Amino acid sequence: MKKITILESLRGFASFYVAVGHCVLSLKNTPAYLGVLFKFGQEAVIIFFILSGFVIFYSFEKKNETLREYFIKRFRRIYFPLICAMLVSVVLVGGYFSIKELLGNLFMLQDFGLGKPGNIVEPFLGNTPLWSLSYEWVFYLLFPLIFPIIAKRANRAHIVGMVSILNLLIYVLFPNHIFLVFAYFMIWWSGLELAIYFINGTGKSQVKTLFFYYAMVILLLAVPAFYNYRQQHFIQPGVYPYLVLRHFGFAFLCMLLSVYFTSVLKQVLRVLKPFALIAPISYSIYILHYPILVQSNLHLPLAIELPFKIILLLGLAYLIEVVLQPKINKVLR
Repeated sequence: MKKITILESLRGFASFYVAVGHCVLSLKNTPAYLGVLFKFGQEAVIIFFILSGFVIFYSFEKKNETLREYFIKRFRRIYFPLICAMLVSVVLVGGYFSIKELLGNLFMLQDFGLGKPGNIVEPFLGNTPLWSLSYEWVFYLLFPLIFPIIAKRANRAHIVGMVSILNLLIYVLFPNHIFLVFAYFMIWWSGLELAIYFINGTGKSQVKTLFFYYAMVILLLAVPAFYNYRQQHFIQPGVYPYLVLRHFGFAFLCMLLSVYFTSVLKQVLRVLKPFALIAPISYSIYILHYPILVQSNLHLPLAIELPFKIILLLGLAYLIEVVLQPKINKVLR
């Protein structure tokens, strides 16, 4: 399948930004301007979600996969690097982890629970970027079951939007991680609708419909955000409910830029073209960087330790995705 260079560039940049951001913010005496510059890692993850929806549809259109082939491909793609990342955490970070934490991450129930109600289990050994995998995995599972049923329906965006609104409302009233994951399905589906719009040249009405549901979600989330502010008298953008509001607000912004400022967005993305070089190992960079760059401490001078960690990160990412992943793919067919 031919890869879309712009999307590859964006994927590579997003993983690079998250990794560098976590590294910079973990250093002592980080300059204030760098702190501000790299405080948008959560938004980079939302880019991953939208890209995922876009790429899954693109792949689905180009390949005639059976359900078995689809699920096996997604399983080996997600789980092999994940298990490698968990082993890296055990070796470099160590510490105690419970059976609940281990199984919760293997069954994709983890979430970053800072102030977030209804959390089931934390990311394995504090590797916080793993939070997004539980969402991604559910989206992968839902797509081949839902898309063939509603693909040709004129109201498919309404269906997805209402499902997200309903689950978000239930989550706000009765917090549970599963409801929140289903609420985020609209963000992932937005990438799919953008793919239909740009690849097939149809479906702009579906995209516009999603704009309406984004507005509804933002209004709904404004209620607990306002209540939280009244209670604490300050805003914590990295904590629920502000964090969830950030996620949906940024996804809404991405949709607007993609549809109404396409030419400007393309010019900006061309600047990111060099990041396509790391796109093939971007997933491993994303899930490996935190235990390697942030959590581990080699007790060496920073000028020696940091370059060593970067080389270790890139080397392991290359080993996992370029060298070993194709071998795993041949075994799991």
